[in-house]
Amino acid sequence: MGIKLRVNAAISFITVIFLLVTAFILFDDRRKSIKEEIDAGTKVTVQLLESVAFSRRSYLGGADAVDELAEFLKRAGRVRANEIRLYDQSDVLVYESPPSVYKQGRWAPEWFSQLMAPGDRDFQLNMASGYIVITPDSSRSVLDAWDELIRFGAMLLIFFVSLNLAIFALLGRAMRPLKGILSAMSLLEKGDLSTRLPDYRLPEFNAIAHTFNRMTTNLHEALTQNARLALVAQQSSDAILISDLQTNVSFWNPSAERLFGFSSNEILGRPVTTIVPEENLSTHDLISDRVSESRVIEHYESHRIKKDGTIVDVEVSLAPLVDPETNQLLGHISVLRDMTDYKSRISAEMQLQQNKRLTQLIQEKLEEERKSIARELHDEMGQNVTAIKTIATAIANRDLDEKSITRQNALTIVEVTSRIYDMVHSIIRELRPSALDHLGLEDALTELCDRYRKSNPDLAVKLDLTGDLNCYDEYVNITIYRVVQECLTNAAKHAAASSIKVSVVAEREASDLARILIRVQDDGLGLDVNLSESRRFGLLGMRERVQAFNGDIKIDSSRGSGTLITADMTVFLKGSNES
Repeated sequence: MGIKLRVNAAISFITVIFLLVTAFILFDDRRKSIKEEIDAGTKVTVQLLESVAFSRRSYLGGADAVDELAEFLKRAGRVRANEIRLYDQSDVLVYESPPSVYKQGRWAPEWFSQLMAPGDRDFQLNMASGYIVITPDSSRSVLDAWDELIRFGAMLLIFFVSLNLAIFALLGRAMRPLKGILSAMSLLEKGDLSTRLPDYRLPEFNAIAHTFNRMTTNLHEALTQNARLALVAQQSSDAILISDLQTNVSFWNPSAERLFGFSSNEILGRPVTTIVPEENLSTHDLISDRVSESRVIEHYESHRIKKDGTIVDVEVSLAPLVDPETNQLLGHISVLRDMTDYKSRISAEMQLQQNKRLTQLIQEKLEEERKSIARELHDEMGQNVTAIKTIATAIANRDLDEKSITRQNALTIVEVTSRIYDMVHSIIRELRPSALDHLGLEDALTELCDRYRKSNPDLAVKLDLTGDLNCYDEYVNITIYRVVQECLTNAAKHAAASSIKVSVVAEREASDLARILIRVQDDGLGLDVNLSESRRFGLLGMRERVQAFNGDIKIDSSRGSGTLITADMTVFLKGSNES
């Protein structure tokens, strides 16, 4: 039986029970009403006839009294729902009331009359000249009740049929989404995970639709994730293999084929120890026992054997393969990564770090030698040149004859010594800018730019300093100074630039670290970056200096469009400990 018939049957049963109870109440009320009506009518009739029969003329006695009463009864007719019969002293029927004309010829069914009739009984009124028999007649009232029952029953039948038809139609309309839901579930059963249900007006079906849609979405995502995981396992760059409880290989991805040289057909079903060197078997067995105890072993370095017998360095991670429902161990999952390139890269990085450190030491030694040479030039050669110049000046001053050869030679010596002095100081500034030692980095950079302006009157040099630049050690200062100096030299000598913008920005990144960003841009001829990097030692020197601080230099340029050199490095503050 379908749900619509079940609901209709339940509603029909409840409706019938309700109607039966209602009918019982109505029948009982109607039966009581008929009884009260008959009793009241009989009582009125009895009182009426008593008042007439026992009036003064009624006490005259004899046949005249009976005839007179009979005439009265004929004029009165039926008194309510009562039949009246008049008898004389000889029990001869003198008068009988006529039958009721109300619904004449119609009668209620016998069973209904017995159910509704109040149980009529005769009343006898005795007189001197005879007696009157009063018989209550409830047949008309019962017939009225029967007619009401017929109308009520017809109305109830129409209501019952209409109610069932309406409920059946409403249920059919309300249950119409079930066809779509069943169809969607059938498609889902066939594997169509793109099936979705629309929104429904009824909140119950709408909730089912939303739940179904969420279920299919989650199922689709789960299957997609599983497919993606399978794809990851197939396309992973790491070798992935699965071994069962008998240590036989049951899964072997393409990366494992590439790493070890065994195809899936060759290795599946064989012991996993096929790729384990003999000297590593004990360690392999020990680790496998630990993994069997639901322990995960990650990133331990070992060796494995390729198909051609070559030993390869690998990093191994093992995990137990556990049934999620029974929590039973099914085998082991192994992920092996070829460490050959990694170790080579680590070795290269270590070598690079050593080279950087060596470069840094060389630069430090060079700066120390330059500083020493500059000091020697200043203290020894500079003083000697000054002394020669002083002596020559004194000789020239002693000889007042301007045409004297001695005076002219002395003045020539003064002129030459002045040039030598300026040249020595220029060399000293190139070897070691004294402003760094006496004024600090900011003033040294300012003095450097001023010097380039003076030596190149047609060159506009703009300097922009941001942040505190006087809180770094000597080697950081000289590195920044040399980078700016090399950029200015290249722009002035080789680029034929008319303007140069120099920007040095210091940003504090931690309590003991700062980021230094150097930008030097010119509007010169530009350069070929690849050729410049390989042929110009100045650019190579700048890059080595900056890379010593784990920084880098970026050169953006092309022929005829100027050059932008950017140096970015991270340095320690003065007094901090490098780690």
